[in-house]
Amino acid sequence: MKNNRKVIGLYNRVSIEQKVQLGLGIHQKKAIQIAKELFGDFIDIKFYVDQGMGPNCNTERNQMLKDVKQGKLDAVITYCVSRISNKYSHALKIINEIHCSKVRLISIIEGEYNPLQLSREFEILELLAQFEHVDHAKGTRKGVALKKQNEGVKNEY
Repeated sequence: MKNNRKVIGLYNRVSIEQKVQLGLGIHQKKAIQIAKELFGDFIDIKFYVDQGMGPNCNTERNQMLKDVKQGKLDAVITYCVSRISNKYSHALKIINEIHCSKVRLISIIEGEYNPLQLSREFEILELLAQFEHVDHAKGTRKGVALKKQNEGVKNEY
């Protein structure tokens, strides 16, 4: 008999303070409620929780993406897309990776992302990603110019 249970990944990135204050419960409870509303009671939940800072801050997100690509998840639910990545351009890349793997992405705050419909939120996210890319490039050029200027000052002495 085929197992018809859907596997839902719940992703959250939290700070240490949030872990202490919230006990990781509020967003996860809401995500479980949404999963049951969308997929029924016959679901398996897989939790992915990253600490918000530090060298291992994306370990669980990377595992979730690996599971998405391997077809182990039917959907991913997160509090909001900004929890997936703090850069819009990277969040957009992750959204596309999830959709290319035929996995549904649901944000508690923004709703479900569907690139076929290109919701307003997705279009805004694309624009922000483009702006972020241009802003990052300007900052990089400015930093390189400043470094060259500082090296010129050092060479004079």
